[in-house]
Amino acid sequence: KFAVRGFSESVRHELAMSHSPVRLSVVHPGGVKTNIARNSQAGAYLRDRADRAPLLQRFEQMARTTPAAAASRILRGIARNEPRILVGRDARVMDWIQRLRPARYWSIMARTVLRRAGGQPPASS
Repeated sequence: KFAVRGFSESVRHELAMSHSPVRLSVVHPGGVKTNIARNSQAGAYLRDRADRAPLLQRFEQMARTTPAAAASRILRGIARNEPRILVGRDARVMDWIQRLRPARYWSIMARTVLRRAGGQPPASS
């Protein structure tokens, strides 16, 4: 995400310097109630379908933003020419943590996700 943020900020500055009418906003979504998690491929910590089911259920409980609310927020952000559009309370919390603890936010987020998922990462083989 940092690469996208850095790249988009540099493009935004170039557009402004050239007086371009093109505007740029980057969407930072939190959990949105869609089928994206259910239809995704298993990751490194999800070895089989049995491991995956509880995490999908937990995601569905935590994803509180509806697709309609997400779309409304994105359109409002574009209309306001917001450089970064944070979608959902969880996206705002992640942004806040990242700003307060830039060097440690990833470890904080990983611990939180694992705690909410009810487990620890499996031992490496």
